[in-house]
Amino acid sequence: MAVKFKSPFARIDWAGLSRIFHHFGKHLRSHKKNLALGGASLLGLALVELARPWPLKIVFDYILIPSRAQRDWNFLVPLTQWDPITVLLLAAGGVILLAVFGALFSYAQNVLFASAGQKVTGAIRLELFSHIQRLPQSYHDYRQTGELMMRLTGDINLLKELLTSIFITLGSRIFIVFGMLGLMFYMNWKLTLLAFAVMPFLFLTTLRFSTKLKEASRRARKKEGQLSAAAYEGVSGISVTKVFGREKWHEKLLGKSVSSDVKAGLKATRLEAAYSRWVDVLTALGTVLVLFFGVKEVLAGQLTAGNLLIFLSYLRTAYRPLRDVAQLSSRTAKATVCGERILEILHIQPEVTDKPEAISARDIKGEIRFDKVRFAYQPGQPALEEVSFSLPAGKTTAIIGPSGAGKSTIAKLILRLYEPASGTIYIDGTPIGDYRIKSLRKRITSLSQEAFLFRTSILENIAFGNPMAGFEEIAAAARKVGADEFIRNLPEGYNTLVGEGGQTLSGGQRQRITFARAALRDSKIMIFDEPATGLDPQAEKVAEDALAALKEGRTLLLITHRLNFLNLADRVVYLEEGRVVEKGTVQELLNKKGRFFVFYEEWLTQNEKRNLFESASVAGE
Repeated sequence: MAVKFKSPFARIDWAGLSRIFHHFGKHLRSHKKNLALGGASLLGLALVELARPWPLKIVFDYILIPSRAQRDWNFLVPLTQWDPITVLLLAAGGVILLAVFGALFSYAQNVLFASAGQKVTGAIRLELFSHIQRLPQSYHDYRQTGELMMRLTGDINLLKELLTSIFITLGSRIFIVFGMLGLMFYMNWKLTLLAFAVMPFLFLTTLRFSTKLKEASRRARKKEGQLSAAAYEGVSGISVTKVFGREKWHEKLLGKSVSSDVKAGLKATRLEAAYSRWVDVLTALGTVLVLFFGVKEVLAGQLTAGNLLIFLSYLRTAYRPLRDVAQLSSRTAKATVCGERILEILHIQPEVTDKPEAISARDIKGEIRFDKVRFAYQPGQPALEEVSFSLPAGKTTAIIGPSGAGKSTIAKLILRLYEPASGTIYIDGTPIGDYRIKSLRKRITSLSQEAFLFRTSILENIAFGNPMAGFEEIAAAARKVGADEFIRNLPEGYNTLVGEGGQTLSGGQRQRITFARAALRDSKIMIFDEPATGLDPQAEKVAEDALAALKEGRTLLLITHRLNFLNLADRVVYLEEGRVVEKGTVQELLNKKGRFFVFYEEWLTQNEKRNLFESASVAGE
């Protein structure tokens, strides 16, 4: 049976590296000047490394043991005629000069590579974030936010090392190795061969550890991502955890992720540590061999003491670059895994895209029609089945039904966050697929049941609906929905900073700010998903007045399983299990005494019971 030997470099995913450099090379090209100057500085630093032991050689061979100097480099022989103090000053000056040049070259390469690396990192991070924003909604529905954050931060930082420093640095290490090898071979070829006798063992050690290191690195990065996701979820849901007193449960849940992360990280660390120790032992063995046989050569007059000093210095220095070269597979494995994780996201294509001949939605009036629309989030689990209805322009339509009936799915399809499996959605008689996505969404304002606010001022949160609006327009929008008064009563008024997610405000206040955002946007089509969620009766009345102010002249969709704002609706579309069961005016459906009537009666009964309970609670207090 034939035995196959593979180089440790064969363990590197060269195809993966090729893909990474092919994709991200565009970011490197704009910094090629800095990278070239950094590479030149690194080369200068390598030359300084080659010259470092020579001043000490001069001290040994031309001051301390001059009798041996006759078997030396020809260009140094004239030093035998110089005064020892002069030679010592020359050697001391050489040490200082080399230190200065070494510091300059080291500073230059660090700054130049860091500058290029930071800019490349920033460009890749922006590219990834921009792409994440354009990914299909289905991707975000099932993706952990913490995992995405890991790729935006830690993975990109490791990728930066691969793109801007690993190969350039290793190139300089190879130059040092070959430079030292040439000089050592010239001084004593037998001793040089002896010094590098340990190389086959270094090769076999690297071969043994390379695959294990790559797999351990991949697992460690995966566990780090899961830990980040778990921690993000725990922090973002901290208020719910506190309310239910489940801190210990969440700590235990996070503890499992921490434990998995620690185990994966320790395994990778143990492998790296074991690999480094084996390399250290082998390099020490090579040093001992050179020291033993080198001293014999000096005593035999075949080598000067200074040359042996250079030999040992080179050997000690050369093993380090050799180890760096040998570790190429483990270092690139980590960065390649990170690069592949980033490319995995960048290669995902949006499911909803513009047609080449797509048109602007600028002049839409707001008539919406669903024609036999079918849709499923997961195969075999339909969310909508043969849904057909029309929403007249400028009218308010309530999309009503129990939870899970498919109401919110209708809003997502109108916004083209998803595409129907079959059937067509029309706006003003034109299939929405014929409109440009960005143009269409600019003409639609959609507010979900979670009144999300950004961690910035109230002014900027409202202006999110129209960044070009001035203060008077923003204040007018707030007045229209009844938000201006409470905003002005806040400590900083419109400049009051909102906590993350709007947690420093009440639910009603958050909702009115999002209503003001919608009013400022002034779209022809507005969609409000469960606008009464989490509101007390007083806040509901304010929300109802705000919706009444917003509905005029617009196509307004009220998506709800509650009937609080039913009096605002011109029409009702009632859904159950993804199907349109009934549609018409409120009075028509009540007179029909069908499924909507039953739903209406049940809601009234539950609402009466809730009011009685609240009244009893107040009386008890």
